[in-house]
Amino acid sequence: MALQHLAPELLVRIFESLSSVPDIISLSLTCRYFYEILPKSQKLALFFSTIDETDGPVEDIIQLLTQNSSQMLHIRRSPPLSFALLSQVTAVARIAQRYVDIFPKFKWPEAESVNRRVFDRHEARRLRRAVYRLWSYAKAFHQFPYRTARTDATATIERLQLLRTWSNDELFELEDFRGLLEQLLATEICPTDGEVYSRVPEDAQKFHLSLQYPYLRPVASTPQVFNDLFHSSRDSDNDSHKPTVQELRIRHMQGWGSDLQNFYLIQSFLKFSPAQILWLFDNAVSRTDVERFIEQQTHDPCFFESGSMFFQDWVTVLHARGVDVQQAREAIWEEKAGIVVTGRSWAV
Repeated sequence: MALQHLAPELLVRIFESLSSVPDIISLSLTCRYFYEILPKSQKLALFFSTIDETDGPVEDIIQLLTQNSSQMLHIRRSPPLSFALLSQVTAVARIAQRYVDIFPKFKWPEAESVNRRVFDRHEARRLRRAVYRLWSYAKAFHQFPYRTARTDATATIERLQLLRTWSNDELFELEDFRGLLEQLLATEICPTDGEVYSRVPEDAQKFHLSLQYPYLRPVASTPQVFNDLFHSSRDSDNDSHKPTVQELRIRHMQGWGSDLQNFYLIQSFLKFSPAQILWLFDNAVSRTDVERFIEQQTHDPCFFESGSMFFQDWVTVLHARGVDVQQAREAIWEEKAGIVVTGRSWAV
């Protein structure tokens, strides 16, 4: 029996069993009958439920996208579903999926590379949830225009109210993700002078030629457009020998100072949203690229004079719940809590 001769109820079940939005679209475009068998409202609901399975939690993406100055952040918002909202949801989901792809490298760096693997579906969902929630926090409290000034008591109350809506386990996931972002920033975007120097071959170090070594010479950066954070502005090239952005960055990224200076710089970079940090990872080759990005994104000459407030708020909320913060962080490092839990779970 041809597929189109099946009862409509069975065809609807087939649509509901598909595991991705492209599969649903492909089947619906097979013929006019399949295209019209589901009303738009039902098809839209099916798209959102499918995205929730593959790229969710969708609810957290919606909370991110529907932020507004007239509502408190910790109050859940339920906007009507639409294809316009669906388009925005999928764009945000692509950012989270990139983190799922790249973060095993930072979760298990070179010293632990023997343990490196892809995240399973539960770990991937926990990571995506952390991405969406830290993005909401950054968008609300660190992005211009600000909801309230960071020194305003109202801003502190609102930040803490937002974190209190999340369970301890979810807060551990957020700290795990924040720690991974710190690693990405420290190794890729603002390495220390010592880290950059260590990349110079030993013979160059021995003869003190580091300042003349070509890999450390800054390159002239080409003007780039930072408006679209969801796509790379670099032209594609079929040349298989063309170096990657990461390879170019190893050659040309200058150091940003000492270990102590690096610590405070990273706290400032954490004011950026996950989308902005990912843009830097995918595009910035030199320190000049990074500085130009900061200028165009923030228009703030005092960008490095303040850092993200998230960690302080995280500590405050967990202290109020009677959680030993140091033990919690050690449990995250030992993979007993957070995004990846490989040992016996840590009891709060």
